[in-house]
Amino acid sequence: MEYELITFNQNLPVKIILHPVDDTRFIPRHWHESIEISYVLSGSIESIYIEGTNYRSEQGDIVVINSNEVHSFSVNPQEEGSALTVIISYEFLKSNFPDMDRFTFQCISREVTDQNQLLNIQQLRENLDTLVTTYRNRETDPLAPIKIKGLTHELIYVLLKNFAVEKKTAGIIKSQKHLILLTEITNFIKEQYNQPLSIDFISTHFGFSSEYLCRFFRKHIGMTILQYINTIRLEKAYRDLVTTDHSITQIAYENGFPNLKSFNRVFKGVYLVTPDQYRKSKRQ
Repeated sequence: MEYELITFNQNLPVKIILHPVDDTRFIPRHWHESIEISYVLSGSIESIYIEGTNYRSEQGDIVVINSNEVHSFSVNPQEEGSALTVIISYEFLKSNFPDMDRFTFQCISREVTDQNQLLNIQQLRENLDTLVTTYRNRETDPLAPIKIKGLTHELIYVLLKNFAVEKKTAGIIKSQKHLILLTEITNFIKEQYNQPLSIDFISTHFGFSSEYLCRFFRKHIGMTILQYINTIRLEKAYRDLVTTDHSITQIAYENGFPNLKSFNRVFKGVYLVTPDQYRKSKRQ
């Protein structure tokens, strides 16, 4: 998990990403200031983790992830599909809606039962479908950027009008302090992931007891520190596996795994096959 810095085109307050849901099997836990919308076009996303809760997302489902919410994605390796991700600049939201800090979005389509909100969900789907079509035609339609800008503004309007709810103010400052500390811890792990890392080493570095660090991390991230370290190592190792000809053993050691057995176990837990089997299947 890590804080993610997202940059935007100055002419467009959103970042639009069309991608197959199986282009990577998981995205480790992270957060960012921007608002993120996940919209499944086909297939499914097996699990979207948001602040301690896992959601399954299938074709037509919309999930809105709020500013600084810890989240991650994982998909079934045997399932194919595609999805749209729209990332909305929080700075843009605040500049146009100064009270934004007091509000949060409640928009997970599979959780909606109210008939009026279901109609609003359908309005979002229609907007996102049109956005996908326009985005795909941007190379041949010189006016596409204008339409995309209008669609994204309409999207933001619908979200603010129908899905924004006032936050509970208690705990906002506390949560900000937690985010700062989590950022420091996860940045440290990200820098040291390929080194021998232990809970004692990390807790000593930050001046905490091992027990406190383990409780704090699990409470706010929903996984143990060692599990998180392995997700970061696996993310890096996966890239090496599919983009280099390095041996499996070399990839394991260069990405911090203590031995090949450990790498095989962690990899198989996510991809259901060993690294060697996965590489061979991709090169056939």
